[in-house]
Amino acid sequence: MIGVISKDSQKPTVEEFFQLFKVPWEFYDKERTYDVIIITDDKVAIPSAKLIVIFNAETTYFDISHGVYIYPSDGAILLENSNLCFPVYQNLAILQSSYVTFVKVKNKEEIVGIEYIDSDQRILRIGYDLFDEIEFLLTKGQSVAFAYIPTVEIHIALLRNWILESGIAVVEIPPLPRGFDFTVCLTHDVDFIGIRDHKLDRSVLGFIFRVLFPPSLRNSQSKILWKRMFKNIKALMSLPAVYAGISRDFWFDIDRYMEMEKDMHSTFFFIPFKNNPGISDNAGNRPPLYRAARYSIEDHKTLIETIVNNGHEIGIHGIDAWYSTERGLQEIQVLRKMTGADALGIRMHWLYFSGDSPKILEEAGFIYDSTLGYNEAVGYLSGATQVFNLSGSSGLLELPLHIMDTALFYRERMGVSEEEALRMCKSLVDNAKAFGGVLTINWHTRSLSPERNWDDFYMELLRLLEAENVWFASAGQAVEWFRKRRSVHFEGVTFLHDRVQIKLHGIDDDTLPAITIRVCLPEDRLHGITDSAELHACCVNIPWSGEACIEHTLPYSNAGVTIRA
Repeated sequence: MIGVISKDSQKPTVEEFFQLFKVPWEFYDKERTYDVIIITDDKVAIPSAKLIVIFNAETTYFDISHGVYIYPSDGAILLENSNLCFPVYQNLAILQSSYVTFVKVKNKEEIVGIEYIDSDQRILRIGYDLFDEIEFLLTKGQSVAFAYIPTVEIHIALLRNWILESGIAVVEIPPLPRGFDFTVCLTHDVDFIGIRDHKLDRSVLGFIFRVLFPPSLRNSQSKILWKRMFKNIKALMSLPAVYAGISRDFWFDIDRYMEMEKDMHSTFFFIPFKNNPGISDNAGNRPPLYRAARYSIEDHKTLIETIVNNGHEIGIHGIDAWYSTERGLQEIQVLRKMTGADALGIRMHWLYFSGDSPKILEEAGFIYDSTLGYNEAVGYLSGATQVFNLSGSSGLLELPLHIMDTALFYRERMGVSEEEALRMCKSLVDNAKAFGGVLTINWHTRSLSPERNWDDFYMELLRLLEAENVWFASAGQAVEWFRKRRSVHFEGVTFLHDRVQIKLHGIDDDTLPAITIRVCLPEDRLHGITDSAELHACCVNIPWSGEACIEHTLPYSNAGVTIRA
């Protein structure tokens, strides 16, 4: 059991953190005993527990009583512990003491974490505030410079490691459906449906320019693909016939996506209104006219029915919902009338968002958002691979966006080669395998077409993902699985000899993959295991199907320790 002593202002963040690190915990009660106590309040004396973790950038009671000196430093600095490297963004303290160092500034000798052992108690003093960092990441987001680091997940991994190193077992619900290593959400923003909608506007002129002056014709092996050039020229020459309705509209590729993603349950986000770039926001900023879609969703009812009948999901690609509840209600009503679905998710067009958006979107009736990602990078804007609750809302969940085609390939954004793009995507896949959670991909519906020609790369990315043990879920399915996980609460965990008994309650929706209870055992509790790779910590996965109490035999012997949650 983990007890938490935090500042009062941090309580919502503490609660959200332990929805992500799903373990038995509670706010500290002096009448209870704990294996682990986390402290961020600088005025608290050290209570009794096997492991104490003090997170603070200010001078604490421990520092005064143990002769630790504090030197303030700037945030946005990379730290390292063991083989994990991560940034901190808020206040940071450099520590000076004679105790053992275990967290440092990367490539420097500046100390940020020290270890003090007194009899059976281990105290870790760390010069940043964990919950301030989590709040910053989930509300403000991290800079592009550190986009490649899943910082929230690393904070969780570090805490888990420190607990195990202290000889304490960790009981948790990992962020992955039973039987899978992670979840993949394939999503598509429908900014365009057909080139015929556009006549000779800015989008078509841009298409013609890039056909004549292509930014790149190289694939992920850096080979020139002449077939792309011929494909582009052929499309350009067919343009009059397309406008006349004689030839197929080569910007329409939704049917190709449904064929490629037949059993992958992808999500299509449609713009609700034609020729509407959005009205001025509360600050008087008016979007450019070319933000408007040229198609009317009401002309594509059959298409939407086909998408849904093929097992895919429809969501809203919002225009003004990010800052106006009234507008959000208008936008959601369009899709409700067309689909008959009451529960709908949203991703804002051009990823518009503000600090007020969570409350506004929730009031408009959306059940999830999937806007928080980078326009100019791939990676982890919120530092998370997991679905999380948006601050300012009571229950609006955020499915973070990780990979977007235009971020990778637009010259004014990352503008990388396909070879470099594939390397980046593989890195994010590796992170998903390591930490669990969701990998969310946005490939615009026009991106399979000439002159973008990002279809070969996308198929290569799909092959990469299909080779992994993943659950392909729609955005809505992934969010509902995490909602199911969030509903579970530990009532009691008891270790007796070689068994663990776990009492818990929550929603067990059998239409979604099941939940797993994971028990990670520290090295000093294991027996009969000789392989060095397994000796550091053995994780036992226990299936859960909604039982109020489960009991499982563990590969270690314990004299009889009882842990109550």
